[in-house]
Amino acid sequence: MTPEKPRRLGRGLEALMGSRAAQPTAAPSASEPSELQRIPLALIRPNPFQPRREFPEAELAELRASLKASGLLQPVVVRPMNGTFELISGERRYRAASQLGWQEIPAIVRPADERTMLTLALIENLQRADLNAVEEARGYERLHAEFQLTHQQISEAVGKDRSTVSNLLRLLALPAQVLTMLEQAQLSMGHARALLALEDVEAIRRLAADIVARQLSVRDTERAVRVLVTATPEATAPTVVPRTAVVEQSISPAVRQIQDALRRA
Repeated sequence: MTPEKPRRLGRGLEALMGSRAAQPTAAPSASEPSELQRIPLALIRPNPFQPRREFPEAELAELRASLKASGLLQPVVVRPMNGTFELISGERRYRAASQLGWQEIPAIVRPADERTMLTLALIENLQRADLNAVEEARGYERLHAEFQLTHQQISEAVGKDRSTVSNLLRLLALPAQVLTMLEQAQLSMGHARALLALEDVEAIRRLAADIVARQLSVRDTERAVRVLVTATPEATAPTVVPRTAVVEQSISPAVRQIQDALRRA
């Protein structure tokens, strides 16, 4: 992360939370009044807008050890909700403290609407590189679908290029099975981008499975996609594709099966 990143994130949040020109833009927390309290864990609920789905036990174990040794150095952030509180950021700290049997936890209490909760949760995870590509894309999709934010507005809020946001959102067009492979790091972003060139859902599933089974590189995947696109019935005109022995050998049996199925379609 570059030193300028937090400043960019602050400016984006300012835009999302409305026109508050008089408010400082150096940090998101400056836009609302807040106070530090010790709050019973029983009164705190997880953030319903948390973009992160997985909380690996190894990470929680490391955090529990840190809490035992040094205590909680950074308070969680919560918003008041009818006598209870909802987490805005700090869910791993909250979980680790709960697992240690703590009764209460230091927390910064501040008002926040739903858009701000989602955006702050995204920013916290992005700053720590905690989100995988699919979790990040789903977080952006919620900002787009639930709050009608444009890709440009999202990019300004989280401090990323608009093209990066748009490319991540495109991933959600992939079948659920393929998204799971991407979440589990069985596929890379390069593999996923190559698969997006295919329109046939079954072809995407089969090729994704073949990538995992045969450990295909991104370049091999791109070559297989070109072969499949050429083989689709929608190809505009018959073309003669030179097929050397090297190209023939590079096409896996699974790709050939997909080709045959597409030709019969």
